[in-house]
Amino acid sequence: MSKQCQTLGSVATLAAFKGLAPSDLVTVHAVESITMPPTSSMALSNSKSTSRGGQSSSIGPRVRCIQTDTNLAIDVGSCDSVEKVFRVLSVHMGLETYIDPSACECLKWNYKGNSHLDQISNSSSENEKHVNAAIRAYNKALATGYRPQEGVLLVMRATAYLQRAFEHRKKLKEVVNSLLRKVPDPVSIQGFYELALQNPWAAPIMFEKMKEDTEAQDAIFMRLKFQSGLYEYALLHAAQDSLRSTQLLPQYAKTWLRSGDSLAELRKLRESTYYYEKALELDPTLEESLRPTIERLKKSQEFLDRARANGWSEDTLRVSLDVAG
Repeated sequence: MSKQCQTLGSVATLAAFKGLAPSDLVTVHAVESITMPPTSSMALSNSKSTSRGGQSSSIGPRVRCIQTDTNLAIDVGSCDSVEKVFRVLSVHMGLETYIDPSACECLKWNYKGNSHLDQISNSSSENEKHVNAAIRAYNKALATGYRPQEGVLLVMRATAYLQRAFEHRKKLKEVVNSLLRKVPDPVSIQGFYELALQNPWAAPIMFEKMKEDTEAQDAIFMRLKFQSGLYEYALLHAAQDSLRSTQLLPQYAKTWLRSGDSLAELRKLRESTYYYEKALELDPTLEESLRPTIERLKKSQEFLDRARANGWSEDTLRVSLDVAG
């Protein structure tokens, strides 16, 4: 499928046809463009109806429906939503009784969630809004109870939860930096006490100011704990969804990849390495991008094992890894 065709939404249109059309009655094909006149025969080697998706240069995804036993064809333009795909199948092809209504509703919300994720970028101030909208859309898709899409929906919702975690991590770093600016270094504290000893008359004012600063630091620390909780909560959701998706779609590399991402963020290094290697086994094209990550995780795990053997506490280890990134 051409780049222009993909931009105009034909990938989603094709997926919607494959998801909704009864496979025993309809065969779905993708083509670069539709140039043959509607009266031309495009029949397959059987007696099924055929839906061929492509696009014209100006009106978006275009669909041709061909009744193979009569050579009758109908062209439909701007077929760019699940609702329009359903209309083609039900009205133009007369297949409404063969289509599961929950499938249509599920796919509609799935694609809405995907469209929000597609709008996320590293520099966008709208990321949080799109992440929240994506999660709401995937929740509605899952609520339809359409089981064939459950695994895909879970891995996509895991992706959205990971994006939410990344947004919380940005805010967490901002709070940490704010706290660092408020906490004086030991030399400054020593100088403060020496100044109070040299100027007893000013000591009450100085200690009152120290009290105010300490209260401000406590408030920031509470914000820090709250933001850290939001970050971890989003990660746990991502891990839960992605791990479940590996059970539903064990041959789909993305489920294992997303599980590895979630577990790595949760500092489950040995487990994340296992899931990444499984993703590589299913999709060797990930080798170049994933191998350095796997090697880094193995080195971090070796560091953890040595540190534990030397008596380091779990809290110290966690902080060390967080600082190291």
